Amino acid sequence: MNINMDDIYSFTLEYFIIRQLWNLGYLPFSKFKKIISFATGIYNIYYLRKIFLHLVRKGFFQKKKNVKRSYTYKFIGLEEESPFDKVNFK
Repeated sequence: MNINMDDIYSFTLEYFIIRQLWNLGYLPFSKFKKIISFATGIYNIYYLRKIFLHLVRKGFFQKKKNVKRSYTYKFIGLEEESPFDKVNFK
């Protein structure tokens, strides 16, 4: 697979911001997986999880543990400044 992952991360983040996913509240990974898959056209679970976990590590999500000992995530987006001023995926 010939993919520049930095471009995919940026595109996914831009898609989440444009769609204003912070309005959806807390969702399980499976819902974000479907959204990322729809936006990027990638269906390989390895790459979908890699994209999602990278965005989680960069601080774009809030993580909440639920009763079933699994996690739900909320996209919190970026601060009021220009969305791509502080984003550095390297």
